[in-house]
Amino acid sequence: MEYRIPPGTEAVEKLEDFIVVNRLAPNTRIPSERDLCEMWGVSRTTLRQAVDTLVGRGVLYRVNGAGVYVSVGKKNRNMVGVDSMVGELRQQGSILAKKIISVRKVEATKQISKKLHVLLGQEVYEYILLRKIDDVPCFLETTYLDCERYPDFEKYYTDKTSMGRILKNVYHRKQISGEEHISVTYASEQEAALLEIIPDSPLFFTSGVVKDEEGVIIMYYKQLIRGDKFKLVSRIESE
Repeated sequence: MEYRIPPGTEAVEKLEDFIVVNRLAPNTRIPSERDLCEMWGVSRTTLRQAVDTLVGRGVLYRVNGAGVYVSVGKKNRNMVGVDSMVGELRQQGSILAKKIISVRKVEATKQISKKLHVLLGQEVYEYILLRKIDDVPCFLETTYLDCERYPDFEKYYTDKTSMGRILKNVYHRKQISGEEHISVTYASEQEAALLEIIPDSPLFFTSGVVKDEEGVIIMYYKQLIRGDKFKLVSRIESE
């Protein structure tokens, strides 16, 4: 009996071979859905499933309204150590940039007051940031800091400055340790638009606090991380 490769699996293999044979560089747009269907004689449903599979593996990525592109591959997001992500990505040769979507002073909710160890209703800074890696939006981050402990913080922190350096050099608070929790969520329409993905795409959701050398909580943060661009890694070292 002759074994036949399922159409979906065959389409995935054809796509992977097409990328390799044609030596498509990262961030190169692949041919249109129509052209690939005609080239291989497969249905659009089958091709879309194959693209979805490779997007999930981090081989391809979608840009809303612009097509499907070859990915640079998933990067590591180290879960151990404060600011380790930024340092490791730079070591990997990535170009990092951020954009402050909004900054405002808000009253601490019950959750924020518990995380920051401040009074309920106390004024805190809320920063919403979009972080890009190699010009691709990958992180949507919300950070909260105590206004009383860090007065005039908004005067120092911009798209071009480092939060860690400002805390260290201006407020003499060094980020030493932290606690982080992780789960999986799905992108809302607004989140998807900012991250340039389709709504309901899977995202990693991380939240945690950062502490200084005295164990005092510096900030509380929440991050949405594109699942097609990152894998989360935790390093364990034996004593």
